Amino acid sequence: MIAIKPGVLLENLSPQMVLGHTIVASIFGGMCTITSGSDGTHMTGSLHSKGNAIDYRTSHLTSEQRSNMAAACKEALGENFDVVLESDHLHVEYDPKAATVAIA
Repeated sequence: MIAIKPGVLLENLSPQMVLGHTIVASIFGGMCTITSGSDGTHMTGSLHSKGNAIDYRTSHLTSEQRSNMAAACKEALGENFDVVLESDHLHVEYDPKAATVAIA
C-alpha cells in the first residue's frame, strides 16, 4: 500500500523521481508513506522544489530495518540518486553527478 500524507505536493516530479519512487515503493513493500514532495520548507539547495526529491516515513520501522531499507534503496537506485536516512524519514533525491571526461 502506498499512502500520501495530506498536503504533500507531487505535481512537478521529474520522470526520474517517478521511476525512483516506483523502485523505493517496491523495496518498502507493505507500507510506504510519502511525507514530502515539492511542498514544505527544506534546506537551502534542496531538490524538493525542483521535483527531484521525495521523503518517506520510517517511524514504523526498527533501526535495523531503516538501515537495511536505506542500503537497499541506494543499491537499487544507483549513483545518480542520493539516499539519506534522516532521524524521522528516508530522503531520496535524483542528483546526477557530472561525468568525468578524460582528455587525451
